[in-house]
Amino acid sequence: LSSLQFASIISSMDRPEVVLGCVALAVSAAAIVQSLDNRRRRHDKLLLQLLQERGSDTPQRLVAQEQDASPWSGPSPAGESPSGLRRVSSSSGFRRVASCETIAEGFAEGFTMEEARQHAQQGAFEAKSRAPTEVLLELQRGNARFWMGTAQRPEKSAFERRSLILSQYPSVAVLGCSDSRVPVEIVFDQGLGDLFVIRVAGNALSLSTNASLQYAIHHLKVKVVVVMGHEGCGAIKAAQLDEETIKKEPADLAKALLGIKSGLDETRLKCIHDPRSHDREAVVCNVANQVKQLAQDQALMDLVNKDELTIVGAFYEISSGIVDFFNQVSVPGSPRVPGRKGVSKWGKK
Repeated sequence: LSSLQFASIISSMDRPEVVLGCVALAVSAAAIVQSLDNRRRRHDKLLLQLLQERGSDTPQRLVAQEQDASPWSGPSPAGESPSGLRRVSSSSGFRRVASCETIAEGFAEGFTMEEARQHAQQGAFEAKSRAPTEVLLELQRGNARFWMGTAQRPEKSAFERRSLILSQYPSVAVLGCSDSRVPVEIVFDQGLGDLFVIRVAGNALSLSTNASLQYAIHHLKVKVVVVMGHEGCGAIKAAQLDEETIKKEPADLAKALLGIKSGLDETRLKCIHDPRSHDREAVVCNVANQVKQLAQDQALMDLVNKDELTIVGAFYEISSGIVDFFNQVSVPGSPRVPGRKGVSKWGKK
């Protein structure tokens, strides 16, 4: 139809705005489809170029015969995994790309269980060889990337995910709050298998959460334990209500809130009248009390004194994205993370 014919048809209808809306929607949908198609074509073009550079290096198909696998017998050259996979990402991952024939068929080639096993063993070796100070510094760097808007979002390849089936080797255990606004892996810009995360309302240290931390420390050999509270924590606010009000809640919830309340120094908190400052210091007080409880575990302190473990408190500010560390428990003489002056005085005696 010509523009004049289209205009005459529209003007003869009772509700021309409906037709115009439908036309606009159709045009927008067509533009979106075209944009996605162009993006896919560019992706395929770049991938084909990469494959041409790689030549005929085609990986074996994934097999599940673990009984045929043998353990890795020694270290590998820098930049390569034990099986010779090339390092192509900053998240310590080793990847291979599928062959041109595979792409043409639409199927991704896999990797042997031996390669996955070797990669897992190398990752575990690297994790165990890192010092707590180094691990904590990397955690700070990850948070800095997050709040600066330069997060790397380290995703794992199919091969790396396969290697995680065999074992996990996180370097950090985090006791955090279950609040939906505090996704720990995102806040620290970490990927699959990097953090052992325990989330519970008010990041409370209870039988189950403490047992989970002990598993991470004694069996997974994590180097850093972080107890992290956050801005605007509803559990901490509720724990500051009077006991009669708290006891009106369901039994389990009331018990949890009273447990948090017992660790707050409410006498000192009543002296803070600015709402935001009061909120922050209440959360810090709760975290400091939990760090203090962990430091009373002699088995943990033995690891701390051997420079095999660091325990530290943290406060996540939702509004800025910044994690502030404080109350660090580490071997004497080790570097300290920048903390808040005077914060160590918090925590119920």
